[in-house]
Amino acid sequence: AKFEVSAHNFIDMSEPDYGLSILNDCKYGFEVDKQRMIVTLLKGPMNPDPESDKGDHYFTYSLYPHKGDWKDADTINSGLILNNPAAVCSVNEGAGESKAAFMSLDAKNVTLEAVKKCEDEDAFIVRMVEKAGATRKVTFDFGKELTEAFESDLLENSLEPVPFSGSRLEFEIRPFEIKCFKLR
Repeated sequence: AKFEVSAHNFIDMSEPDYGLSILNDCKYGFEVDKQRMIVTLLKGPMNPDPESDKGDHYFTYSLYPHKGDWKDADTINSGLILNNPAAVCSVNEGAGESKAAFMSLDAKNVTLEAVKKCEDEDAFIVRMVEKAGATRKVTFDFGKELTEAFESDLLENSLEPVPFSGSRLEFEIRPFEIKCFKLR
């Protein structure tokens, strides 16, 4: 079996046609050894805080058996669902559709990590990350008409203008790349 320890919220042991992932709520103590997967739920160090392990501790983890490897099984999305349960909200915009997406992304290997108001400008910052090690063309729909779109760095500096159509951006993302956009 092949082991995968990720920077995501899971650990996986897979063969080409099946595997098992342990999903968790962002604990980072993983160990893999031959045919064992271990999650360390609590570590009580003596230094710098000998009291850190005292009190109540809560953990969430799930066993996720799957067909194919972790990428084919959409394990990233399963981990995200565990860590970010759906929130239902009411939207009243008059007659029309009774359901809609605020934003959408068409790539399973790319996650929307942040949407925030720009610190110094009247714009939004949108941050996405490729998590499966694959180059991909991506379509992102912001949900509202755009007037400007720029690729930006992590400090929110505008870099290159990005072509857009209405509310949609199309771009290519490389393995494990972080993409940031400044949108108006």
